[in-house]
Amino acid sequence: MTSSRTSLVLAAFLALAVAAAAQDQPPPAAATGAPTPLGGPATAAPETPPADDQPPAASTAPVEYKPGIVPTQSAVTQSDLSGLVDGPPVGTLDESQGGLGQSMWVNSPREAIEDLLGRIPFVSADPFVRSLSRRVLLTPSDAPEGSAKRALVTIRIEKLVQGGLIEDAGTIAASLHLDNDPDFARVQADALLYAGRDKDVCSDLTGTRLTSPDPFWLELRIYCFAAGGDSDSADLARAALDGTGAKDPAFEGLVADATGGAKKPVTAIDHPTALHIYLLRKAGLPVTNAIAAKLGTAANLLAARDGRNAPADRLAAASRIAATGALSNAELLAILNMQAIPAKDLAQAQANAAKLTFLPAQGLLHRAALLESRPPVKTDLLLAALTAGGHPDRLPQTAALQGDVALAIKPDAIVAKGRPLVPHALVLNGKFDAAAAWFAGAADGDDLHAFQILIDFAAPSATHDAAAQAAYAWFAANAQPQKSPDAQAALALGLADVLGRPMPPAARSLAANLEAMHWPSAGPRPDAGEIRKLEEAASQPGRKGEVALRVLDIVGANGPGNLPADVTIECARVLVQAGLPNEAKALAIEALAMQGP
Repeated sequence: MTSSRTSLVLAAFLALAVAAAAQDQPPPAAATGAPTPLGGPATAAPETPPADDQPPAASTAPVEYKPGIVPTQSAVTQSDLSGLVDGPPVGTLDESQGGLGQSMWVNSPREAIEDLLGRIPFVSADPFVRSLSRRVLLTPSDAPEGSAKRALVTIRIEKLVQGGLIEDAGTIAASLHLDNDPDFARVQADALLYAGRDKDVCSDLTGTRLTSPDPFWLELRIYCFAAGGDSDSADLARAALDGTGAKDPAFEGLVADATGGAKKPVTAIDHPTALHIYLLRKAGLPVTNAIAAKLGTAANLLAARDGRNAPADRLAAASRIAATGALSNAELLAILNMQAIPAKDLAQAQANAAKLTFLPAQGLLHRAALLESRPPVKTDLLLAALTAGGHPDRLPQTAALQGDVALAIKPDAIVAKGRPLVPHALVLNGKFDAAAAWFAGAADGDDLHAFQILIDFAAPSATHDAAAQAAYAWFAANAQPQKSPDAQAALALGLADVLGRPMPPAARSLAANLEAMHWPSAGPRPDAGEIRKLEEAASQPGRKGEVALRVLDIVGANGPGNLPADVTIECARVLVQAGLPNEAKALAIEALAMQGP
C-alpha cells in the first residue's frame, strides 16, 4: 500500500476537486467516517472548497496549534471578519448553577469584551481568579454588537482547554457549528479531541478535514476514513498527506492501534497534536510524560492523572501545570505523596528545596515537616513551604498542600510568635478554630485585629462578630491617618465597609478616609482609566460579564496579594454594585489573608 501512494497523489487531488464540485450533495456517512444513525444514512454539511488565495500547505510535520493564529488566512483583518457570526448562546452554567446570565455583556463594547476575554487569567491556581473566570467562560451568553476579530466562543473554548477544563471545552465545542471560520474549526477540533468525544470527532463538526490541505486535517481525515472502514478513501488521504511533505512516522501506528486494537506502544512523537493524544487514549495507551512535555496543559493534565505512568513522570507533568489550576490541590498532594524521597534530601530539606521548582519543593518540605518532631523546626519547614521560595502569592495553594502539617502543629507562645502566616493559611484552608488558636493571648496590634476581622468574614459567628467589633473599635482609636496606619488597617476596614458589616460610626468614617489614600503595593497599580471603565461598566445593566472580566484583569493570575489596598477595596465594591456579592466576599477573604502577613 505504501508503494502506491506516490501514484495516488494526483488522484487524491482530483478527488478533492470532484468533492468540491458536488458540494450541493452531502456525502454518505461512510465517506466522512461519521457513524450512521438508526433509521437512515447520516447527513453532513455541504463541503466548502478551499479558498483560491489559500497559502500552500506547510512542508513540515504537524505542530501544536497556536491559539489565535489562523494559518490558512494569514491576511485576515478586522474588516474582513466584521460580519463574523458567534452562533447561538452556548455554555454549561445557567444562572441557577452559578452562571452570570445570558445578557451578561450585551450592552458592552464588543471590542472590549473580545480583548478582555482574550486576556482572562483562567490559567491560574488562585481560587478567586479561577472560580470567577470559570463562571464567565461557562456562561451561555448573547454576544455584544460590534466588529469582531474572533468569535467569542472560540476564545472561550481555547481558554478552557488552556486551563484544563477539557470536558467542558468539549461539551461547548460539540454544541454548535460556525461556517467559514477556520480559527473556530481548529479550536473546536482540538477541544473535541482532548475531551475524547468519539461521536463528534468524525462528525460534520469537523467537516473541515474533508477540504483542508493542512496536515492536521489530512491526518484527521485518514483516521476517520479508517475508523469508518473506508480504506480506499483513507489511502487517497494518505497520498494527499504525502504530497505535503509532512513527516509523522508515529501517526500510522497510532491509527492502527486505535482502529485495530493492537496497543503497540509509541516511544516518541516528534510533533504531537491533540489528534495524537486522542489516538493514544482511543488505543488504550498512556499519554506519557515525554509526549506531554511537548504540548500544553491538556496533555500534561492527562499524563499527570494516568496511573500507568511512573510517579516521577506524573510529578514532572504535574509540575509543568501546577500554576494553572488544572489539577486540584488534592490531586497534586496525592502525586507528591507517592514520590520516593531519599533520606539525605530530607535531612537538608530547606536548602535542597531552594534548588527545586515549586511542586517538587513543596513535596520535599511537606515530607520533611511531617517527619519532624520538634515544633519550632516543623513550623520553620511549614513557613518555608507557605512562602514558596519568596512567592507568597501562591499562599492559597500552599495552604492547601501543607494543610495537614499546619494542623499537626500545636501553637504556643514560642511557636506562634512572629508567624502570622500560619493562621492566615489555615483560614484559607477552612480551618478556622485551628487558625484562631495561633492568636490566643496575642497582644493588641494590627496583626491580631485584622485577623479577627478576617475570620469574621470567613466564618461569621457570635464569638467572631464580637471580636470583630472590638477590632473595629481598636482601629478607630489607633489607625487614624495622623498615626501612620499600615495598609492592613485600610484593607480590613474598607472591605468590612464594602461587605456591609456592622461597624462603629468612627470605624466606618475612618474606613472611608483610609480608602481615599493611595496605598503602595508589591505589584503594579492599575491606571485611573482602568478603574473608571470598571466603575462605568458596573453602573449599567447588561455588563455584569464585563465587570467580572475587568476585575479579573486588574487582579491578574497571581491573585489579590500584591494589589494596593484601595484598589482591592474598589474591586470588591464594584462587584457588590454589579450584583456579585459572593464574589466580593471571596475577594475580601483572600486579599486580607494574603496581604496581612
